[in-house]
Amino acid sequence: MKALITAVLLLSAAAAFGSLTFSQDAGGSIIEWEPFEGNYESLVLRASDTEYDVEEPEWGTVVATVMPDEEGILPTSVQLPAAFIVDRSKCIADNICVNQCPTGAISIDTDGKAVIDANSCIACGICAAVCPVNAIFAPNSSLYYGLFGVNEEGMEEFIQGSPQ
Repeated sequence: MKALITAVLLLSAAAAFGSLTFSQDAGGSIIEWEPFEGNYESLVLRASDTEYDVEEPEWGTVVATVMPDEEGILPTSVQLPAAFIVDRSKCIADNICVNQCPTGAISIDTDGKAVIDANSCIACGICAAVCPVNAIFAPNSSLYYGLFGVNEEGMEEFIQGSPQ
């Protein structure tokens, strides 16, 4: 029975893939998605260099949190700033990126992990070039993206994904 449930979930996820699209303009990356059913408090957009895996609950790096507008309506796209992002699961907290950032856009959080302030980042790429574990990346078309709905209990539910 467990195998059947897993197969159904994988087929559901596979049917959803192809719903997200990636494009870029002068302001950064734009991710668009299809309208969907469901009642969510917010949305979380994640990116990864691997395809979404229903068996991996912590899949991907959060690249955006999307809140509803004043009327409670969730949008169908988000524009990510032209900035780099830290994959916290890969960051080894060595501070090399902090020391090399020309604008001081990178700080260290309470867990010792690097955090990039998108408003201060000039997308020069120095941080990504000096990171010894490739924990820093810029959103791009070669990544997989996944859209997750966040319910009232704060739990994420996969909604849509992008093809490679």
